Amino acid sequence: MSTEDRLKMWRAFSDLFLDTEIEDYVFEFIARTISECGLSLSEAEEILWYEVYPVLEGNLRSVAGVWEGWPDSWLLQNLPAPVRPSAIHGDPIIIKEIKRYWQKVTETYEGQNA
Repeated sequence: MSTEDRLKMWRAFSDLFLDTEIEDYVFEFIARTISECGLSLSEAEEILWYEVYPVLEGNLRSVAGVWEGWPDSWLLQNLPAPVRPSAIHGDPIIIKEIKRYWQKVTETYEGQNA
């Protein structure tokens, strides 16, 4: 996967970690990005949980979290997570929410690629 495609995926997934309400167009954008980058759902899920989640999940715990998005330069400097975790750790409520979002991405992707 090229650095450009990886950045596209990071940018798309980072929207799930903003301190905002997630709208359907976000799931559509992520699903379309997965397709455009030529990834399978399992490959994309690996990027979500093991590259993006460990770095950005803290934003969802912050009282004054980022809500406008992260610049590409920040994403390139901070992602993927410096150490690949062997398991998903963190606040169970946040994990549950991201799993719910992933399910919506999966359903959207399957609908777009049917």
